[in-house]
Formats: sequence, structure tokens, C-alpha cells
Amino acid sequence: MRPGTEGKKSKGKAQKSKGKSENMSGALSGFTIVDLTQGLCGPFGSMRLGDAGAEIIKIEPLTGDCSRAMGPPFIGDESAVFLSLNRNKKSVALDIHTPEGQNLVRQVVAKADVLLEDLGPGETEKLGLGYDTLRTLNPKLVYCAISAFGEEGPLRNMPGAELVIQAMADYTNSLGRIGEPPVRTGTDVASINTGIFASQAITAGLFHRMRKGEGQRVAVSMLGTLLHMRGIMWTAMTDPDEWYGFHLDHYTRPPDQGYKTKDGYVYFGLRRGNSEDWDRLLISLGMVESLSDPRFANFGRDATSIGRYAAEVKPLWEEGFKDMTSEEVVRLIHEFNGDAVPFLEYPQLVAHPQIAALGVVQEIDHPTVGKFKTIGPVWRFSDTPAKIQSPPPTLGQHTEEVLEKLGVSGDEMRRLVNAGIVGKA
Repeated sequence: MRPGTEGKKSKGKAQKSKGKSENMSGALSGFTIVDLTQGLCGPFGSMRLGDAGAEIIKIEPLTGDCSRAMGPPFIGDESAVFLSLNRNKKSVALDIHTPEGQNLVRQVVAKADVLLEDLGPGETEKLGLGYDTLRTLNPKLVYCAISAFGEEGPLRNMPGAELVIQAMADYTNSLGRIGEPPVRTGTDVASINTGIFASQAITAGLFHRMRKGEGQRVAVSMLGTLLHMRGIMWTAMTDPDEWYGFHLDHYTRPPDQGYKTKDGYVYFGLRRGNSEDWDRLLISLGMVESLSDPRFANFGRDATSIGRYAAEVKPLWEEGFKDMTSEEVVRLIHEFNGDAVPFLEYPQLVAHPQIAALGVVQEIDHPTVGKFKTIGPVWRFSDTPAKIQSPPPTLGQHTEEVLEKLGVSGDEMRRLVNAGIVGKA
């Protein structure tokens, strides 16, 4: 998501954050999550939990989450990446590599429900923050560890990154053109989906705790996430000599860039059409000769979308569409019970009335950069709505608030700041 410029108002059912972390509401209201993660993966997962009302205490290094420096783009002095991943959180700047810093983390975790960390296998144990240590302080703690390659095997201690995981998990091999180098996906699928898996694992752990009264340790990995997602295709590929059908021919299929029209591109399929719809569509497009073409049999199912001959007959469709705008093509396909949408770029997409109706483009009022747009929660709850409860925090914004609740006095706070153990806003 590209945050909008300062001062603009979002369309649709945009919700403005109040800039306060008090009065949190939502399905997870009342739960406290200590977040030791940085970057994309863990922060995306904890943000989802914050959207659902959980209190997120984000413990950052004194220099800040690494994503605070990711850019451009920046909005003022703030990274757009950080802003898009860290709403609904309280920032505590703390050096967890010092004994006093570690003790403060243990005190916070002792009163929390969840700890989320991504330091890598064995690293929290070295800091005295491993599960076996923390569960003695808090037997009901749900502890979630995120890693790149998993916690077992020869690569368990290897550092990982988005493109590294995509490459290893076969995620790039069905992208690009045959005979050319593979390409990455445009979205950070490993990082973002692992964050989703982590939030699901945490929620399941909390549900188990509510039933049994006990916490537990859960773990997710970026590699495991992509293997899980990729498994649908691998399961289907039973016969390489007959790579046809749902997900079967992606190793050999060219990129699908849609069908060219007079002013753009569209995507369409005819899975719901009947024989009469099919005949009328071809006649309307001046493609009568295709009615006898065996590649156009089965009412268009083989000649459109993921059909066996779709790529092969694409030029014939584009000849039929050449004098029509994308809007006209979409309207025509809909008339004959097909599925059709235009290929949209970012400005067109966010201006689309469907996006406005969903209300997912929302506005946040940040204390230093002003108003910016972001993608808000997409969940819809009838009674406990997910929402933007507070803007992304400035570094150390809530250090005093959180540590005061632990009984840290003003004098002690000043000593910790002067000693380089904690940082304030």
C-alpha cells in the first residue's frame, strides 16, 4: 500500500483513528501481546491482533525497528513500510541485550498473554527469554516463535529473507517466461503470509488456554508457509505428461497479462455460461468461424481463463476485442454470464467504487506526519469490529507508560535512560 499524501481524506467508510491506545475494543480486547519482532513478518501478524483489539506492546531496540529505516518512500521522517505495519501498538525502546533490559522484558511478559519473537532458533534462550524460562513466570503464556527455515534441520540457523525463501520454495519457477530466469512475486508472500499464520497460531493457542488453562509454545517458519501454499500445485501434478487443469501447467504456461482491448486489458472466463450464451458471445464479437473450432468446444471453458487452449487462442479473442474499450468488453462478457474484470493499476484500483464500498482504504492521523492513508482491517465482525485503534507509535512513545505499570519510579526511569538501557520518546 502506498500511503497517501498529508491532509487528504479517504473515500468510502473510512475510519479515522483517535490517536489513543485507551479504550481498545474488539474480539481480542483484554489480551496483551509482547512483540519482539521487527521488519515485515512478525509486525504484520501482531498488527492483525491489534486490529482485533489486543494490546500490543512492541519492544524495539534503542535504534528502533529496522523497518523504521526502510525507504524511500518516507512520509516526513517516518518510513511508509513501518507506518503500514505497526498501527495499534505501544512502543517501548529497550536494550534486551543487557541484564536489566532482559529483566524488564521478563516483568512485562509475566503480566502478558502472548510473546511473539523472531530472533531465530535458540537466540531467546541465550538472553534468558526462552519459553522454558518465561513459562515459570507465566504458566499461561502463549509463546510464538517465527523463523526463516524452521527450528530443525541443517538450515535452522541460517538467516533468511523474502527472496531467499521464495527461491528455495519453488515459488519463482512458475513465474516469468519459459527459457528465461525466474522472477519474484511482487508481494512479500513469505513474510506477509507467515505473519498471518503466526496470528492464527496465537489465536488458536489462546483458545486452547481458555479451555485448558495452560499456555504453550508454537512456531511458524517462512519456508513452511510457502511449502504449505505451494502444496496445492504439487499435489495436483500427478502426471507431467498431462499438465492440464487447475494449477497443473504453471511451469510451462506464459504469464497471463490479460486480453488486450482498445484502451487496456481485461481478464475473463466463461465457467457459468451455457451453449446459447457461448454462441451469442462469439457472434457478437464477429467470431462465428470459431464456433466450429474444436479448441472452442465445451462452451468456452477450454478457450478462456485456465482452459487448455486459452493461451493458444488468445490472439483470436484480442482480434474480437480490438475495437472495444475494456469497459465495453466487461459489460459484454457479463451479459453472457461470464466473469470479467479490467486489469487495474494502483490509482484506478483505489478509486474504484468497489474499494470505496468495502471501506478498506482508511485514514490515520499520526502525531508527527499528520494524516495518511493505509489499508485497514478487512475482517468484518457483527459485534466486535476490527478497526484502527491508534496510529503507529513513535520510537519509545510508550516506554514510560508501560514501565510505570511495572512499578518503575521516575528516578529509576531516568537512571535507566542515562545508562542506555531504555529510551523515551
